[in-house]
Amino acid sequence: MSRQSFEDVTAGLETKSDQIRALARSGYLRTEIASLLGIRYQHVRKVLTDAGINDGLQREVQLEREPVTVAVEEEATSAAYETTSWEVLLRSGFRFLGEWTAEDEGFKLDAAVPTDKGVYAFIVDDVVMYVGLTQRGLKQRLDGYRRGYERQKTNARVKALILEALASGRRVKVLVATPEAGVWNGLPVNIAAGLEAGLIAKIQPRWNILGIS
Repeated sequence: MSRQSFEDVTAGLETKSDQIRALARSGYLRTEIASLLGIRYQHVRKVLTDAGINDGLQREVQLEREPVTVAVEEEATSAAYETTSWEVLLRSGFRFLGEWTAEDEGFKLDAAVPTDKGVYAFIVDDVVMYVGLTQRGLKQRLDGYRRGYERQKTNARVKALILEALASGRRVKVLVATPEAGVWNGLPVNIAAGLEAGLIAKIQPRWNILGIS
């Protein structure tokens, strides 16, 4: 079934909010609406959320995946591994969130964690050691490392690395970045996912590399 044209849907509607709601009800995705109306994606999302309209929202993929790991031969890694200072991320727009601190047999974050989606990095002695992505929210994702269930192999592995660093008296800091979603020729672009993949490919954080600690 074909949907109405943009012109037909918006005819006679004077406000952007009315146009956003009408387009969503007609089957337009929110990324399309933002592009067609020349407005920010976040504006579209807010209008639809406030109106309780889910049309055009549910098609966006909301998947949480395991953080990227890099398989590198151990000999090559030990010979060529180079560290990257956290200042590289700070200069690029990441912000310091807080530090993991030891607590009983585990650890906790000494800061309130936002629920935004985004990219996070763990820093040990000012060196970028791990980079990850969350599509569900930073608070939920970081809590996963603190719990570190054995059946969630990545969480358990990284939790052990954090505990080891803290036990040796090293500081483990957390940086976060929450880039806005983008649009390319009317199609949604996940900038956060691209940022995570690009960083891992460029700097190969040590904790992202399988078999190396």
